[in-house]
Amino acid sequence: MADTGKPRGTLRQKLEYAAIMGFFGVIWLVPYRLRNRWVGACLRGLLGRLLGYRKRVMDNLNLIYPKMPHAQKLEIAGQVLDNAGRTFTENMFPAQFQAQDSEITLHGAGLEAVLQAHKEGRPIMFYSGHFGNHEAFRAALFKHGLKVGGMVRRMANPYFDVQYKRMLDINGRSGPVFEADKHGTLAMLKSLKTGTALVLLLDLAVGHGIAVNFMGRRVYCSVTAASFALKTKALFVPYFSMRNRDGESFSVEIGPPIEHSDAETMTREATKSIENRVYADPGNWFWIHRRWKYCPPTD
Repeated sequence: MADTGKPRGTLRQKLEYAAIMGFFGVIWLVPYRLRNRWVGACLRGLLGRLLGYRKRVMDNLNLIYPKMPHAQKLEIAGQVLDNAGRTFTENMFPAQFQAQDSEITLHGAGLEAVLQAHKEGRPIMFYSGHFGNHEAFRAALFKHGLKVGGMVRRMANPYFDVQYKRMLDINGRSGPVFEADKHGTLAMLKSLKTGTALVLLLDLAVGHGIAVNFMGRRVYCSVTAASFALKTKALFVPYFSMRNRDGESFSVEIGPPIEHSDAETMTREATKSIENRVYADPGNWFWIHRRWKYCPPTD
């Protein structure tokens, strides 16, 4: 039978997708800013508890900050969940989110190097972690004519997976997007060799790679981003797409490029820069992730 290109899933997945899209179809009627505040408040409150997100955030905070006062952890958890709710809503309505471009500031020690590399057609390998909203970063660089592609994991719900990939390329602002598998990895490397700008996030839980210290705990980290930068002579540079305290505007910082050496050294330096940013502004990082799920054996 010929492949129609349509997603195929279970009846439950189809109903879940219909419910989610129906919900967002209804709240589309709510003004943009009010909508974001409302969904953020829902995840910060009862919804975050029902989904188990608040417990997961608190478990991670207790792991990393055992001596931190409980009230301070609750404050950070509230910021994390509020950001997660707002981010999800912003990404469901990308055209409206991108209309807020005037409220995104772009700065940092590495900005000039990035713009120069783009001008020269040199590949750029960005790296970061789950801070604020990644789409603010893409919107900010698009003003300078720079499209940034990347790699995405396939979502469990095939219907929502199609919708998500469609949203990534709203208004043609996205660079090439690759599936997180062997074929996608090879295609990403080939694309980088042509002078594109791509990004990989280094704070996901992975069960392989090199052992690094992240916030006082040993975890695995992939060396793919650094290896790609070395193979293509790409600029290897961090960005931090941070939500400001008003909850609505963003500040995107391009950090100083990491000097080429070897993949392990570059990956450890990259991990350290992400760690420093989490310490500086923990409420802006996605503590919902199970970053410490895999623990490398001690030497």
